[in-house]
Amino acid sequence: MRIINLSSLIFGLLLLPIHSFADDRLVTAKPALQREVLSGFTRARSRVLLSAENAGRIESVNGDVGDRIKEGEPFACQDQTFINMELRSNKAERDALAVDRAYFRKEVARYRQLLKQNSSSQSQLDSALRSQDKINTQLAALTVAADILKERKKRLCIMAPAGWRVVKRYIEPGEWVNTGEPVVDVGDYHSLVVPFALSMAEYQALNALEGELKLTLPELKSEVDASILRISPAFDEVSRKIKIELEIAVEQSLARGGLRVELALDIPFRGDAVLIPERALTQRYEQYWLKRANGEELRVVYLGRIKGDDEAWVRVTGPGIKPGDQFTLNQER
Repeated sequence: MRIINLSSLIFGLLLLPIHSFADDRLVTAKPALQREVLSGFTRARSRVLLSAENAGRIESVNGDVGDRIKEGEPFACQDQTFINMELRSNKAERDALAVDRAYFRKEVARYRQLLKQNSSSQSQLDSALRSQDKINTQLAALTVAADILKERKKRLCIMAPAGWRVVKRYIEPGEWVNTGEPVVDVGDYHSLVVPFALSMAEYQALNALEGELKLTLPELKSEVDASILRISPAFDEVSRKIKIELEIAVEQSLARGGLRVELALDIPFRGDAVLIPERALTQRYEQYWLKRANGEELRVVYLGRIKGDDEAWVRVTGPGIKPGDQFTLNQER
């Protein structure tokens, strides 16, 4: 009885290392990826070309190329001499009508009192009321005219968004400009935009990086976070690619167009390639083989070697091989 128990124990101990050994010798094929590095150049997030709304002579200019637009300060103003004179004339007319309005108010009050005493006629009161209403109407019209003049005066100054920077200046003080002529080109450099044209595989790889998207600025030797700003839905018949714009933020002292940016994407390797540990590969007569767990050997095409975290991996392709398949490690290695 004791001999039988000892034999069962030895048989069980022999089985355990066999199963563990078999599990340790199996590896799973992974999708083969290749890294593509795309280059682009930064530009302003927005650009605006401002033009003159009125013809006139430039009186002052408050910025030059590279300057930042100050809050509440116009970039340039046209001569306002004549419109200031029109405003003064309008005010003088309104002041005169205000005097007449005060007079007719007293007239209306006096005729009403006299009418109660039967010392005046209704027609005299009606005439005074008519004059008072006419004065009020004229004052309202002149007030509207004054508002129009003020708005015209305001538009003689070209305002640019605060914080934007001057890209190109087209005018000088004393110069005459016509309606519609460009005055200044300004850009928003609070953040920068980098355009790319991506294939569908590259676009899918980019979406997979959502929340972890980073771009490299090799000239500045730095890496920055990025986000997708715009994706064009249109079809580009020339490149047949998807046009996108990525947004990045850098220090304002470095914010400018023309900085080279690199976007690294891991996309599926062309063809049905997989990644497998190099130890699973057997070479015989300049041909490469993989062995499935059931012992079946498959001939594969060797595509190259990459360095993994802990061991070397190789790219291979072959009929019927796909990610997720399991193969045995080469015991000779």
